[in-house]
Amino acid sequence: MKEILKFVAGLAAWEAVVHFALESSGVLPITWFGLFTLTPAINTIQIIVPAIISVICVYYAWVKKN
Repeated sequence: MKEILKFVAGLAAWEAVVHFALESSGVLPITWFGLFTLTPAINTIQIIVPAIISVICVYYAWVKKN
């Protein structure tokens, strides 16, 4: 289970970093195929939620003892 949490922690951290890069680059809002628009507000959520998930997974995978 700890190995899965380590993978999820990395995946969630990557997600947060990518959305932080989008926020920092000034390209928002982005519209994909005219169907979905990634606004700065939605992007902020996509930074915060994965970062929290990553921290929780790191805690359970590396910090917490059995």
